[in-house]
Amino acid sequence: MNTVSANFGNMMTVALSSLFLAFIPLLPSQILLNNLVSDLPLVTISTDNVDADSLQQPRHWDLGLIARFMVGFGMLSVLFDLALIGGLLYVIRADAALFRTAWFVESACSEILVTFAIRTRSPFFRSAPSRALLVASLVTGVAAFVLPFTALGRDYFAFTPLPASLLLFVGGILAAYLVAAEIAKRRYYRLPARSPRSAASSSASQP
Repeated sequence: MNTVSANFGNMMTVALSSLFLAFIPLLPSQILLNNLVSDLPLVTISTDNVDADSLQQPRHWDLGLIARFMVGFGMLSVLFDLALIGGLLYVIRADAALFRTAWFVESACSEILVTFAIRTRSPFFRSAPSRALLVASLVTGVAAFVLPFTALGRDYFAFTPLPASLLLFVGGILAAYLVAAEIAKRRYYRLPARSPRSAASSSASQP
């Protein structure tokens, strides 16, 4: 759910922003690095803690719910991406390098953050993640913020250091996105999921 919604949102943001930007939103190397940084913490998902109420009965993958999640949360990320883009273009007047750097940091960290919202039906602060997931997320999130200030980021990925005011702006966007994801997930988790028995019956009835 994390990956499909993030990829859908990134695709939509790139497509929409290409209509009015005079430069490529992200360089190919930056897109690949974004995917690597944001996906690394998900390797630890198998170690994560699971809430007790999620273990009361077997659950069935409902592709309809996953598709609605992809579109809903994907478009939610698009809204915050566009808010960042608007600030970069019309308030900060960022050049191409500064624009790409800020968007890289926001995009990578938002995908890491949303994991903590959607991994539980409860408020994220009431459900403790596994140590491996928490550490991996902290390390990759900090790396995304620090990389633009290093020679590696400048020489190989064309990043540029972000000023303190812009870092605060990106941090505010991320905090608002986490709150919005918490609100949005309440509606998503209220949607009924098919039981294994009903799903099997539905499959059996099809020719």
